[in-house]
Amino acid sequence: MKHNGKILVVLILSLIAFTVSSYAVSVMENKQYSSLNSIGEVSGETVILHATAVETLTPTPVPTATATPSPTPTNTPTPTPTNTPTPSPTPTPVVIDIVISAVGDVTLGINQKQSYDRSFHEYYDTYGADYFLQNVKEYFEADDFTIVNLEGTLTNSDNIRPAKEWNHKGRPEYTEILTNASVEAVSLGNNHIMDYQWDGVEDTIKYVSESGMEYALSGPWGNHYGIYETEKGIKIGYVSVNEYYDGDSVYKYLEEGLQELRDNGAALVFACTHWGDDKTHIINTDQYKMGHWCIDAGYDLVLGCHPHVLQGIECYNGKYIVYSMGNFCYGGNKNPAEKSSMIYQQTFTFVDGVLQEKTSIRVIPCRLSSVTWRNDYCPVVLTGEDAEAWAEEMNSYCEEFGLQFNTEGYLIQ
Repeated sequence: MKHNGKILVVLILSLIAFTVSSYAVSVMENKQYSSLNSIGEVSGETVILHATAVETLTPTPVPTATATPSPTPTNTPTPTPTNTPTPSPTPTPVVIDIVISAVGDVTLGINQKQSYDRSFHEYYDTYGADYFLQNVKEYFEADDFTIVNLEGTLTNSDNIRPAKEWNHKGRPEYTEILTNASVEAVSLGNNHIMDYQWDGVEDTIKYVSESGMEYALSGPWGNHYGIYETEKGIKIGYVSVNEYYDGDSVYKYLEEGLQELRDNGAALVFACTHWGDDKTHIINTDQYKMGHWCIDAGYDLVLGCHPHVLQGIECYNGKYIVYSMGNFCYGGNKNPAEKSSMIYQQTFTFVDGVLQEKTSIRVIPCRLSSVTWRNDYCPVVLTGEDAEAWAEEMNSYCEEFGLQFNTEGYLIQ
C-alpha cells in the first residue's frame, strides 16, 4: 500500500502538472504572462510544488495610440484696414502760345535828298509820335513779341557816308514811335545802318537801347545777337545780317549766333536776313540757299527784307521762310509805286516747355499808307476789295510754294 500511495501521489502530481501546463498555454493564448506557484497536499503528506518558471515568449509591445491633443484655438487678429492711396491726378500740361509779329522796312526819317514838305519829319511835327502806327498798334499790343527792320539811323550826326545814293536819318526821339506801339525789338543788319558812318551806328544803338528795345546787328559794323524774354517766360533770340552787302561772310554770324542764343536759353531763334534784289518779286538763288541753310541749321523762322516789295513765303521742312515783307512805315519815299505790305504773324506753341512742331501763321494784308495816292507814313490793315486785291497779289508770289491765303491773311492751303 505504501507503494500504491506513492503511485497515486505521482499520478496526482502529473495531473496537476498537466493542468498547470494547460493553464499556461491558455494564458499565452490570451497574451497574459505570469509565474505560477502551486501547493498541493496529499493524504497526510504535504507536497510543495514550485512551478516557478514557465518560460514564455515576450511579445513585441503594441504601441499605444497617443491621442492627438486638440489644437488650442488662437485668436486670429482682425486685419487692420489699409487706406488705398488715391491715385494722384494726371497733371494738366502747361500750354503756352507765343504770338510774334514782324514787319519789313521801317524808315523813321528822311533821306538826304528829300525836302521837308510832306516828309516824315513834317508828319511827326504835325501829328506826333502816336500817329504813325495807330492803325496797327492793336495787333502789336495783342502779341508777345513785335520786331521791325529799322532801315536807317537815329542820329544828329552830319557825318554822312559819301558816294551813297540814299542815306536815311531820323531824330533820336523817334524811338517812341515804336515803343508807344508795343514794338519790342529791331533788326539793324541792313545796308543803311552805316549811312552816317560810326557816329550813326553808335547813336542808333544807344538810343534804341535806352528806349528799352532789343536790337541785333552782325557784320563789319558791329556784332550783337538779340534776345528778349516774353512776359510768359519764353526767350526769343534773333540774328540780324546784311547778306546784300556782306555776302557769304554772314554765315559765320548766323552759325555762331544760333549757338550763342541757344546757350543763353533762347527757346525760339529767328534769322533776320537783309538780302535779295531791289524792287523785284523774284527770289534769287542766294536767298533760296541761305533760307534753306538757316532752317537746316536749326533756326525756327527766317524773316527777309530789302527788296522793298513783297515776295513769297515758303514752308521748308516744316518751318517758314518769309522772303520779303516789303516796306511798312517807310519815310524813305514820299510816294512809292508799290504800297502793298504785310504784318507777318506766327503762333508757336509750347507744351511743358517743349516747342511743338505744329504752328500757325497769318499774313495780315496791309498797305504802307492809309491813302493810295501818296505816302502818309501810316500803315493800314486792308479789308473788302482792297483785301481781295492784296490776296490775289500775295497768292501769286506764293504759288510756287503751294501756299494760299484768304482776304484776312489766314492760310487756306
